[in-house]
Amino acid sequence: MELKWSRFIFWIELENNKKSVARNTLTAGTIKLNKKIKNEIDLMLNSKQKIGNMALPIKNYIEQLIKLEMIVPSRLNEKEKYLNLFHKARHEDKTFGIYLITTRNCQFNCPYCFERGIYRNKSMSIGTAKEIVLWTNRYLDNHKDCRKLRIVLYGGEPLLNKRVIRYILPKFYEIAKERCLQFEHGIITNGELLDFEILSFLNRYNLDRVQITLDGPKDTHNKRRVRKNGKGTFDNIMKNILSGFSQKLLKKVYLRINFDRQNVDSMPELFDFLVKHNLQKKIELSFGIITPTICKESGQRVADIYFKQFGLSSNENADKYLWLCEEAKKRGFDIPQEYLAGPWCTARKIHSAVIEPDGTLLKCISTVGRKEFVFGDIFSTSKTYDSRFSNFSYLKECLSGDCPFVPICGGDCRFEAYIASGNLSRPHCRRELIEKINKGLVRLNFE
Repeated sequence: MELKWSRFIFWIELENNKKSVARNTLTAGTIKLNKKIKNEIDLMLNSKQKIGNMALPIKNYIEQLIKLEMIVPSRLNEKEKYLNLFHKARHEDKTFGIYLITTRNCQFNCPYCFERGIYRNKSMSIGTAKEIVLWTNRYLDNHKDCRKLRIVLYGGEPLLNKRVIRYILPKFYEIAKERCLQFEHGIITNGELLDFEILSFLNRYNLDRVQITLDGPKDTHNKRRVRKNGKGTFDNIMKNILSGFSQKLLKKVYLRINFDRQNVDSMPELFDFLVKHNLQKKIELSFGIITPTICKESGQRVADIYFKQFGLSSNENADKYLWLCEEAKKRGFDIPQEYLAGPWCTARKIHSAVIEPDGTLLKCISTVGRKEFVFGDIFSTSKTYDSRFSNFSYLKECLSGDCPFVPICGGDCRFEAYIASGNLSRPHCRRELIEKINKGLVRLNFE
């Protein structure tokens, strides 16, 4: 049997070029090899020797690499294997996921928000919430293979509509209980209203994920994530985070940090502040690269004024992302093993929907408030299918080259593809960024 390195491997060199590290983006496996051993394996593979004819030390190495799927049979069609695994994973995912937009309104006025320009004055009523409960039951009646119900509270700022949350969350919980489904929920919030009272309520219903955004130390954050009345928000957010941990209502906070030219250099000060409060192991950092959205004035697919002023180039974004990871690691924070560009977002799942305050249905959370992305509503359909997000032909185009990053990119974010080309079904290639960040993360994690 002739063998080859997997097409989904990328390599980096470590320790004065004496060690080679390979990461397989399909399996997430990582190995470190002495450079001499790696060169000997290359010679064996290039000579097309069969494994039975190889010298014993190299044979043992190769047998282990085969088990790790770093080395595969030459005849294996890895492109076809990836596509089969992609579609299999979609069909085997039996979680019914609902992103519930309790309101589009938000008390913040963040200049880079991707929801800028949408009509904000729309909040969910109890009447619509009742219809959503009925719709959820109908969907589950038609999809008895679902094994879990997962709700994510989203907005706008979801906690501006606590009345609906208090009504509907127990209803979802009861639906899952009656059907013997697993139930969990999360919330994506700016954190300012996440006080003891609402956290106590959310924890009754298996709260498993809380995402909050801080955009730097106090002075920097308060210039960006500011209330509509001009007041800063940092102190209230941190008060709620620290209180949640002290009251044991928060186990972990997924801290989103959006960065650009305006704030990135101030981040070490934020890390030091978090270390001062011993939050290194209680917070999982997520660094958000700010990208263009649909211009609010014209509706055109162009960068808005803020992005033109403060946005970074692809190369700058990669450098700053890795620098943030390095600074965070120095201070005891965990950093990502890899940088994913969007292969498994909710838009690509079969059993998923984003529900607007009026009951209209979307597939992608980035399209909230944009009528052109509505595919139905809870009153007229019990399906979650949108053909625009179910056309994966672009993956074949991505696989037509030699890029090893397709499994962690998947053609990239569909909304960003739309921003770039006006077409949800085209690849959006950011290989330069994805390659540089992922190679840098391997170096930071394994050097």
